[in-house]
Amino acid sequence: MRDKRHLGSVERIDRWYYGALIGLADFSRRRAWWVVAMAVALSAASLTYTVTHFAISTDMGRMLSQDLPFERAQLRFNKAFPDLNKTLLIVVHSGSPTLSRRAASRLTHWLRRHGQGITQVRQPDGGRFFAREGLLYLSQKALWRLSDRLSQAQPFIATLAAHPTLPHFTGLLNTALARARAPGNSLPGLVTVFNGLRTTLQGEEQGRYKVMPWGRLMGAMAAGGGAAGDSFVIVKPHYDYKGGAPVRMALRSIRAGARALGLDNAHGVTVRITGSAALDNDQVKTVSQSAGLATGLSLTLVLVMLVLGLRRPRYVAIILATLFMGLTWTAAFALIATGPMNLISVAFAVLFVGLGVDFGIQFCIRYQEEGAHGDNSQAISATARGAGSALSLAAVAAAISFYSFVPTSYAGIVDLGIISGTGMFFALIANLTVTPALLTIFVNGNPEGRPRGRLRGLLARIPVARHPRAIVVGATVIGIGLIPMILASRFDFDPMHLQNPHSEAVSTFESLLKSSHVSPYPIDILEPNLAAAQQTAARLARLKTVGRVLNANSFVPTHQRAKLAIIAQMAMIVPPFSIHSDRAHPPSAARIRASLRHLQRSLQAFVAARVHGRTVTAARALDAALGSYLARYGHNEAALLGLQRRVIGTLPWQLASLQEALNAQPVTLQSLPAGLRQQFISADGQARVEVFSSLNLNHNRNIVRFAHDVARVAPDAVGPPVLLVQGGHAVVEAFREATAISFILITVVLLLTLRSLADALTILAPLILAAMTAVAVMWMFGISFNLANIIVLPLLIGLSVAFSIYLVVRWRRGVGTALLLDTSTSEAVVFSALTTMCSFGSLAISSNPGMAVLGETLFIAMGAALVTILLVLPAILSLRQTSYGHHA
Repeated sequence: MRDKRHLGSVERIDRWYYGALIGLADFSRRRAWWVVAMAVALSAASLTYTVTHFAISTDMGRMLSQDLPFERAQLRFNKAFPDLNKTLLIVVHSGSPTLSRRAASRLTHWLRRHGQGITQVRQPDGGRFFAREGLLYLSQKALWRLSDRLSQAQPFIATLAAHPTLPHFTGLLNTALARARAPGNSLPGLVTVFNGLRTTLQGEEQGRYKVMPWGRLMGAMAAGGGAAGDSFVIVKPHYDYKGGAPVRMALRSIRAGARALGLDNAHGVTVRITGSAALDNDQVKTVSQSAGLATGLSLTLVLVMLVLGLRRPRYVAIILATLFMGLTWTAAFALIATGPMNLISVAFAVLFVGLGVDFGIQFCIRYQEEGAHGDNSQAISATARGAGSALSLAAVAAAISFYSFVPTSYAGIVDLGIISGTGMFFALIANLTVTPALLTIFVNGNPEGRPRGRLRGLLARIPVARHPRAIVVGATVIGIGLIPMILASRFDFDPMHLQNPHSEAVSTFESLLKSSHVSPYPIDILEPNLAAAQQTAARLARLKTVGRVLNANSFVPTHQRAKLAIIAQMAMIVPPFSIHSDRAHPPSAARIRASLRHLQRSLQAFVAARVHGRTVTAARALDAALGSYLARYGHNEAALLGLQRRVIGTLPWQLASLQEALNAQPVTLQSLPAGLRQQFISADGQARVEVFSSLNLNHNRNIVRFAHDVARVAPDAVGPPVLLVQGGHAVVEAFREATAISFILITVVLLLTLRSLADALTILAPLILAAMTAVAVMWMFGISFNLANIIVLPLLIGLSVAFSIYLVVRWRRGVGTALLLDTSTSEAVVFSALTTMCSFGSLAISSNPGMAVLGETLFIAMGAALVTILLVLPAILSLRQTSYGHHA
């Protein structure tokens, strides 16, 4: 006989709760059709509301509490500079910087005229200002080099500008070669020209679009920009969270513009899109698709497990119908209570399926067992009496594990806690009302007892009752052995690692992270005025981890008087009117062919007349390239006309840029373009400092170093590195808090309901081992904790307790440990756990890495919980039972 203290606590639960449970189940049985009709009507209304109001928000500003110090600083910065976040960054790449800047400029103008879903467009390294003042951003030494080069090339440039055709260009080269053949003459500039033309010719044969590098031949003049060949366009898109792609219209406009302008590989240009808005769009798309796929797969796997476990179609249909109704109620509640879902809370559906089905399995399997002893009314009453309290306690435990997220500073997970915690009560209510009603309608008069299946036979053979001490000691030793692996586990705070690495937005973003010039992970500092910003920038520039620091004064060139004098001298050597490019009629293919052959003969004559030297080497290589090109394309009219475009095509634009740059004027803070000035000085006079790292920020350790170094100089710094590092710490602290809250509250609930410290500890001990095992297995498989799967530990507490409660309550009702695993309760626990594992595991096939790693982690956690519940929990109960026996 069990100690009377146990029976007393059960009797107290009977008095407080059993009457209500039995009454609710009996009412649902007696008013079965009415209950089902009301449930169907509510489900239809809920489903309609969900479909018409469903939306996913990617607003990272809502993911952490705005009361955190760095979040308050970010809000102040966003208020001062509202146009700097949520942008699309268009990376226009070509082998030629000239071609890239020209393509970016054309795309910018096209988007301003035709772009839809776009509120702003700007080209950081383009526009009239940089075209005219660009030379002032070069050093004096670079300007003198450019002046020397232009003075040497002036006759060549002026003549070619008047006749911009390939035959005229080769004619000028023929003349230069003839002069270079004379003794004592040297034209070092020919080497660069020859190499540029050779590369352009070889590009045709290699299937790559190469253009003549006129910008390099004349001297680099661009201000801003990134790596050679990269130019940028920044777009501020309009967000629309309905439809699963919030900036779809802006992305379509950009793609349409690139197609309309011929900005593609066939023309030597690639257009890639990244930036926070593009990453948001990818996240919403993949999460929406993955959530739908995972939910569908989850329901399919649940169906398979139910068929295998219940073996009767009617019971499977009843559980699925109840599950679906509860899911629709929870979804509608979610949208009403929290508004648009975030990237984490959208996973509630899979969590609900995995946990909600457990209640249905427990109720139906117990109903099958009770059905062997009476009719439908007796079976439902007995089921409500026998399983109702355990279901209620399990629902409360699971709800607590979700609600423990609510008090934390990780605001993004708060929504999931509210939705899923409340969803547990929807599941409980559905299984205490809809399930009895459906059982009455479809099984009434034939409740059918549950035969002892193979699973119960397998469970009965687990030697828990024979070797309980060895199992408990072994579990303790294993737990101690897991400690080093647990201590070695790490938290990965970078959300980029939760996105598809093969998407264009992510791959482009990661390639830019390697650059200290255009990294999309800058740190921003808000200062009260420009003087303070200048002082802060000077201190930051001395840091080893800082590669570049910008403020408004960074765009006012230094030594302007001396530079303007050099530019004026260049304008005298190369008057702007002398390089005005006239529009010329394109030459015929026959004329181009003849000019190339004439150039080849000139090259051969030059090589024969000169023995050695860099010019000879370059001329010999160009001669070989011309021979190969003419042999392959000499009679291809389209290829020859295309060569005219490749060699001469960017020249008029480059000449126009040079002509504009020779008219440079002094630059002051007031003469900066309004759009540029507004990026660094707010409407109320506050000043922005933008800091770029010298490190490759694809590595978390470099992000931490960069953020910490800058924070020592500017404690109120904001931006992605600060958000990642400090936000990561906040998330870890939030889940330590949630885990503690969940553990404490569930312990309190167990003590209040079971009225036994020993029973409470018996339930809690296996879950501690399950949590340790799950963390260790994650470490072994290389799975880090991150912003998605960190919810697992507090969640595991509720799930483990829920499953343990069923066995402990059955044990308290007089079933000894020798028979405990050979009951419908143990069988239901196993099927519930396996079904939940399948449901959670369905997330692992998600194309979204965040959802996939969440599914993997939940699967591991549930597996660890199931093993400990089947082995360690009965072993502890067996030791306690033996102890009671001796005591008796």
